[in-house]
Amino acid sequence: MTNLFSSKKLVLTLFLFSLISCLIAQENDFDATVEEDDKKTATGGFGADLAKNLSFVNFNGYITNEFFAGTNGGNSTFDNHYFNVFISSQLTDKIFIEGQLEYEHGGQDIDVRYAYADYKVSEAFVIRSGKFLVPAGQFNEYLYPEYLNKTVSRAYVNREISPSAWGEVGVQIRGRFDSGGSAIPFYSVYAVNGLNGNSGDGIRNLRGNARDSKGGNENKAFGGAFGVDIGKDITVAANYYSGKYSTDNELNLSIMGASFYMDKEKFSIWSEMHLAKQEAYNDAADVTQGVSDLDKSGFYIQGGYMITEKLEPIIRYDAIKLDGAPDADRSRITLGANYYLAKTAVVKVNYELVSDDGADPDDNLFGVQLSVGF
Repeated sequence: MTNLFSSKKLVLTLFLFSLISCLIAQENDFDATVEEDDKKTATGGFGADLAKNLSFVNFNGYITNEFFAGTNGGNSTFDNHYFNVFISSQLTDKIFIEGQLEYEHGGQDIDVRYAYADYKVSEAFVIRSGKFLVPAGQFNEYLYPEYLNKTVSRAYVNREISPSAWGEVGVQIRGRFDSGGSAIPFYSVYAVNGLNGNSGDGIRNLRGNARDSKGGNENKAFGGAFGVDIGKDITVAANYYSGKYSTDNELNLSIMGASFYMDKEKFSIWSEMHLAKQEAYNDAADVTQGVSDLDKSGFYIQGGYMITEKLEPIIRYDAIKLDGAPDADRSRITLGANYYLAKTAVVKVNYELVSDDGADPDDNLFGVQLSVGF
């Protein structure tokens, strides 16, 4: 175990050394796009100074409004689910900054989903530092915003095993190798604080570990992804994550997955599968009773076809199995139709038919969603 921790420390040290070395090597390339103005004024502050001297800031975002009705006696409700703001700025041709501020459920929940800075040495070597979306499947990194997602609800696997909007604080190296051919490989490797919580907790509930306060430097998680873009239409990728997750720094959690996405002009197929192995104490009150593995798995496959320029029927099948929570095992068929008001504005109508081992009154769910990216 000591050797494993030492290896992780070595990897992290090399990681940080490469970041510092690249910054030093490229120091002379820094060039502000606007001539500096050091004149003091009686108005404004740090933000005003930056706006005047350095960079242009972009504000974008999306809004999602929904109506749900459980057809088996469940409640019906309207929900201003998201009003999310993206803030981005390209400081130089090598430095890029972006963050997402999330207002959820009419402002009841406020969060920073990600906030990072990129330093681009080359297209094949980009250093990302801060809070970033974990490369744990194409959906989490590129497709989870509702104006891009083609269904009202996210697949179970993207909620419970590789949870969407999963952000971690740490450092990442990523890149793409575009040699001019039709296949473009891409990769990412990272070290982060990692998921954190109690023995056997659901993976979704382990998010949000912005700072490690227990466990020391050994309690870091490592992972990465590798994939290939084939033309403009197909992406195939695999991902891996592993790290201690318990507050006592003893229990490990590993997640591996694979993604396949094809989006042609009219026809689309999306699919992801993720497997997790989560250690848990047999008796949380007496940790001397030993540890067992909780195996968790899930997948989905989804197809859509644009029958007109604006109308797209959708069908999805997804399923999930969770050791330690048999009542949560379930599968679902989602039937839907999307009507595009604009390229980033869509009205979705879905009906979900759920089979499970529990007694959820919202098993069969009718949902309508308006999502607009702006």
